[in-house]
Amino acid sequence: MRTLQTMALALALLGTQAQADDGLLYRISAVRTLPGSGHSWGFAALDPARPLLLIARRENGLTPFDVDKQQALPTLANTTGANAVAFVPGHNRAYVANMDGTLGILDLAQLKVLQRLPVDSGNLNNLLYDAHSDRVIITSGRRGDHSTLYLLDPATDRLVGQRDIAARKLDGPIGLSDGRFIVPLRDEDQVAVLSGPLLAQQRLLSFPGCHQPSALAADEQGGRLFIACRGGQPQLVIADLASGAPLQTLPIGRAVNAMAFDAARQQLLIPSGADTSLGVVGKAADGSFRLLGSLGTRPWAHNMVFDAARASVYLLAMDFTQPAPTTAVPKPDPQFHPDTFSVLTLKAQ
Repeated sequence: MRTLQTMALALALLGTQAQADDGLLYRISAVRTLPGSGHSWGFAALDPARPLLLIARRENGLTPFDVDKQQALPTLANTTGANAVAFVPGHNRAYVANMDGTLGILDLAQLKVLQRLPVDSGNLNNLLYDAHSDRVIITSGRRGDHSTLYLLDPATDRLVGQRDIAARKLDGPIGLSDGRFIVPLRDEDQVAVLSGPLLAQQRLLSFPGCHQPSALAADEQGGRLFIACRGGQPQLVIADLASGAPLQTLPIGRAVNAMAFDAARQQLLIPSGADTSLGVVGKAADGSFRLLGSLGTRPWAHNMVFDAARASVYLLAMDFTQPAPTTAVPKPDPQFHPDTFSVLTLKAQ
């Protein structure tokens, strides 16, 4: 009898191991479609204390989405034009970068907009909370020959400084625990590393073959910086986080707009809406990285939120029609379909 029980246990363990090693990496566990017009959308962010995703849907405003219940809550009032979100729980705040150049200031507990603070004459592209210096850093949208960083004190909800950068567009930045602010300068083929009270200390990084850097991620414990480069031959550059020296390159999907590093699994997650894929790059025993596989997603699923607590990834997408090119409009914009905005949840296997 004991032999049979032992054999049964061994078979069960083999089955579990086979499931863990089946190579699936991630699976789509849920797809939820939300109502709304079809034009465009921005970024999303996950509440650090609640299972709540705040999705910046531009003309459709800011939509809370319960990731545990997979349900959307009513869109927040006075949030039309929401483009990106940052949480500052220590001050009971969330901040929203808006397309009209205002900054939405939210009471985090009530999920209520307290005011829209005028910041810039054009749109605000992104923002993040710098816990090292207890400030919010806001990036302007595309400009003719420069872009602007705005600094806000979350204790007073007031702007306390700004700095111009010689760059036409600032893509999604990342912040490090030591206060460094790193941002891709896509049109200049560079990555800027800024630091100091007014971000006045600047170091510019460039890498061979890295054209149009568009997304960043970092492994602070491992001392690695990841740079997604678009260009004609999209590639991932892995650099030393301290010196900026390039260490390795890998081919990746097209038009990457966001990345995330999963420290628990030592994996880099790279969505490509153009290639309808989520690339998973893993760290080997020798410290190098290699592509483990790519998951099928949906067209335009390029903005992503990684949820470490739930081992999940949230991707945003919409159905669309791509008009045929004409002589007058050789590169027409896609026409997104109303009432098709979707939240895709992928869970690690």
